[in-house]
Amino acid sequence: MDDEIHLFILWENARILQDKIINDIKENFELLDMLEIQWTAQFFAHNLKCFYGINLPKNSKKEQHCGNGPFLLLIVRDADPLYRRRRTSSGSKTVNVNLFDSKEMYRKWLGGGHKVHASNDVNESNHDLKLLLGYNTDEINLLYSRNQKIKEYRKVL
Repeated sequence: MDDEIHLFILWENARILQDKIINDIKENFELLDMLEIQWTAQFFAHNLKCFYGINLPKNSKKEQHCGNGPFLLLIVRDADPLYRRRRTSSGSKTVNVNLFDSKEMYRKWLGGGHKVHASNDVNESNHDLKLLLGYNTDEINLLYSRNQKIKEYRKVL
């Protein structure tokens, strides 16, 4: 199977363990880039709704749990994707277990909850990257360097 572009998001309240998580990601994936993203506070709830496809009110439990400050986007290449069935928040699905199992481990490190997001398959990766950056995975392959310096990325949404 060909390699795949995926992403992790460390929401604001996950960043307390960002160094540990980044080190683990570097051991298991090729880290292509890291970007710090800050959504405009007044549109944070709307952006979560667009991102997750669920209607969340301003200052929802999800927003409070994850934090609404700067979050870290990690773009990775999985050189050896492996798909299996896993129980997800929306039922049993076939997912890239390399990403999914890593995400679940990071969430446990943080005491549970959903402070870390990861794409479960290429379709989700394309959706998420297009919303966040305006690029799909094919464009990321063409445009992104292997620079691992965190850049500030602000997009008014």
